[in-house]
Amino acid sequence: MKKLSVFMLVLCCFSILAACSTDPIKKDLITYVNDGVLPLAQDEKAITEKYESVTGDKYTDDVTLYNTLRDDIIPEYTKYLDKVEAVKTETPEVRAVHETYIKAVSTQKEAFITMVDALEKQDLNLINESNTKLSEGKKLFRDFGEQLNTLAKEHDVTMNKK
Repeated sequence: MKKLSVFMLVLCCFSILAACSTDPIKKDLITYVNDGVLPLAQDEKAITEKYESVTGDKYTDDVTLYNTLRDDIIPEYTKYLDKVEAVKTETPEVRAVHETYIKAVSTQKEAFITMVDALEKQDLNLINESNTKLSEGKKLFRDFGEQLNTLAKEHDVTMNKK
């Protein structure tokens, strides 16, 4: 989850700059990052911070983790996923990248839901399943970043710090 947070923070610190172009993929990619993904980064960061406040070194007990997941993280992540799914793209190439992002967010949400179920049942197998889904989500977020960077390079879009 921490790598996801770092990725989103880095993404938040970047904006895409490019000269006017007739390349529809380039135009769509710039709009997608600046108007679609970057505004969502703050939502993801807030949720990640809540999760990190009850896990890892800050873990205190199952009840606190359970209540935070059930009452805060899952409802907020559900709203976040809705916002992610609502992002529109104009080209199939950008849409394919965005589908990876949707899958990453969905997988993270599934991991949180599975974790709540595991805590309710005190089921080690479900805890392992949740951890596996968290790992899958991290991989999908890395894939998303790689796809985004590749598409940017292919269409001469440069990411610059603000």
